[in-house]
Amino acid sequence: MIFAITTLGCKVNQYESQLLREALVERGWCEQPFSSPGADVYIVNTCTVTHRSDAQARNLIRRALKFGARVIATGCQAKVYPDEIRRISPTVAVMPFEEMGEALGVSIPRRITGFCGHDRAFVNIQQGCSNHCTFCIVPGARGVPWSRPAQEIVEEISGLYDAGFREIVLSGINIGLYEGGVAALLERILACTAMPRVRISSIEPWTLTDELIRLVSEEPRVCRHLHIPLQSGSDTILRRMGRPYTARYYRGLVENIRSLSSEMSIGSDVIVGFPGEGEHEFEETHSLLRDIGISYLHVFPFSPRPGTPAAAWSARPDSRAVKERVALLRDLSLRKREEFIRSQLGREAEVLVTHAHERSFQGITSHYLHAKAAGRVCVNDRVRVLLEEHCEGYVRGRLLG
Repeated sequence: MIFAITTLGCKVNQYESQLLREALVERGWCEQPFSSPGADVYIVNTCTVTHRSDAQARNLIRRALKFGARVIATGCQAKVYPDEIRRISPTVAVMPFEEMGEALGVSIPRRITGFCGHDRAFVNIQQGCSNHCTFCIVPGARGVPWSRPAQEIVEEISGLYDAGFREIVLSGINIGLYEGGVAALLERILACTAMPRVRISSIEPWTLTDELIRLVSEEPRVCRHLHIPLQSGSDTILRRMGRPYTARYYRGLVENIRSLSSEMSIGSDVIVGFPGEGEHEFEETHSLLRDIGISYLHVFPFSPRPGTPAAAWSARPDSRAVKERVALLRDLSLRKREEFIRSQLGREAEVLVTHAHERSFQGITSHYLHAKAAGRVCVNDRVRVLLEEHCEGYVRGRLLG
């Protein structure tokens, strides 16, 4: 039997697709590219964070249907909006991920042993969220928070190290809700595994503890990188969003992190055009992000999710204003990224090699910069590079040693 799978959305979706892939391969199935005809089943692991991700999933399903094979839609859109998918065709099987094993006659494993198509492995530590932001449908898709046992996580990471991976990314729906604390889990991983690089994925500001900040700032095996969603720099909008912090709190958090480490890369998410956002509220967001030590931004126009409170609210900015505001913040992100890169020039950085050529290589630094240099190295080597020149989209450096 032959299968093809494509995945949209977050690292948790990517992780679950890998679980399913390993289950099918263990049963004797063979994988082929999703874009090619000839598979017995095509699986679309959907995302529903925005209307754009919904549309992408529907397009992929229609493309798979043209091959005339069995098509299964799973993931968050399949869980929350199954009828939307069924309207595409009654032949599409729509099911939550928990039912995929039974539907395909396989047993889903408790942990992964590899990560197909990735240089770094994502390790899921947590599921679910209890915050219920007014714009977010994810709690409806992922349910209440729960955490994986620490020993299971440690064993998975050790297995990934044995398989050749040299960086893992701790991932989840709201990882700051990990039972017992992410800091304690991270310390156990450092003590019990040989994994040389551990990266923290997106973490909500109100869950980021002083102890975790200390570990990310000081521990050499923990990547100097935090992604902390802001969503809005206006207290008025933050309250409407149901976000349990203020702009002042977020400013103090970033300033504290920056004071501990000048090498730290700090990313953020921002939603533009939320109901009630006028010029004043947007300027509060723009000025906050302009003034603090953010390294880059992910900027999203507000996408109403049916079933959430914000989807029914009026007073949305017009589309032209939203487009202009998105452009302003994306331009700010480019300038912030350039400022951060220039602040690192002249410094040494450890680069995890992701692509090796005959006389050159490229890879990723601990603080999430893409670097290129001349030299003969191998994929997954960790090498010291002197960062010398900012080029478009990456940093050119010189191999040391």
